[in-house]
Amino acid sequence: MVNIKIALFGENEIAFSKVYSETVLEKLRKQGEISERIDRTNINEHKEFLKQCEAAFATWGMIRFTEEEIKEYMPNLKVLFYSAGTVQYFAEPFLNCGIRVFSAFAANGVPVTEYTVSQIVLALKGYFQGAKRYKSFLRYSLAHTQNCIGAYGAKVGLVGLGAIGSSVAEKLKEYDVKVMAYDPFVSEERARELNVTLCSLETVFKECDVISNHLANKKELKNIFNAKLFGLMKRHSTFINTGRGDQVDEFALALSLHAHPSRTAVVDVLKNEKFPYSSPLFWCPNVIITPHIAGSLGNETERMADYMIAQLDNYINGKPVKYEVTKEKLERMA
Repeated sequence: MVNIKIALFGENEIAFSKVYSETVLEKLRKQGEISERIDRTNINEHKEFLKQCEAAFATWGMIRFTEEEIKEYMPNLKVLFYSAGTVQYFAEPFLNCGIRVFSAFAANGVPVTEYTVSQIVLALKGYFQGAKRYKSFLRYSLAHTQNCIGAYGAKVGLVGLGAIGSSVAEKLKEYDVKVMAYDPFVSEERARELNVTLCSLETVFKECDVISNHLANKKELKNIFNAKLFGLMKRHSTFINTGRGDQVDEFALALSLHAHPSRTAVVDVLKNEKFPYSSPLFWCPNVIITPHIAGSLGNETERMADYMIAQLDNYINGKPVKYEVTKEKLERMA
């Protein structure tokens, strides 16, 4: 298979250029003939090229095609490589058309894992409230940090043991902590491999010093983290969310944090990230909000493209490919 035609999709020019730098595009040109960035405004200009494409690449801002559009524009497409994480919002029509979809979720999971583990360690040291209040409320800052448990012998709860949750569990093997986890899809055998103890969601919130969310992005999980669960949290415990903002009842979390000032939340995602001020969490002194930075940024974005280009090379040369998203996996993935 030589010099295949490769379509490049991306509605968001800025996001696309971050992932597909000139260095990355040069690597793709070695695999085949590539298009320019295709979006809804210029797709008809590339109609003839698209009809001949066997492979496609995309990232954040992928066009949402219908099955009919896929058959019309890309009748010969065989594989789609997505240089980012979740494919939930666009993958199903491609899978229904028999097109294989691959995601760089593993590459995007690397910085999320690094971010999460670092936040867990800092939370166990009382860093967040300690640092935030040290200059203005020295007595409170010292009292808070002196009452935190530290990393030795602490209990860490992971909600969801998908790609990222499992990666976090692997990293936590390096620490003297007990890891407890809630994931109804994980077997006891897999849990032993990860050195985690499976338990109920209520037990995670009741017993753990830090709880970290890694659930899949599913509509039925909206507000799964509710007042009942937040009411179970220990004193000086921390809730970390790098998953999805919709999974958290923000008012319930805010009330819990106001009622128990020793509790902390570290959230990288909100229900409305364009207007964070609308969230009650924005106004809580014991909440740390980061602007959705856990995933790939800066040079880390090229890692996602490199993962996918490597799989295209394997595909072209008849070697085993990794990171494929099937319909079955789509049901459980973030």
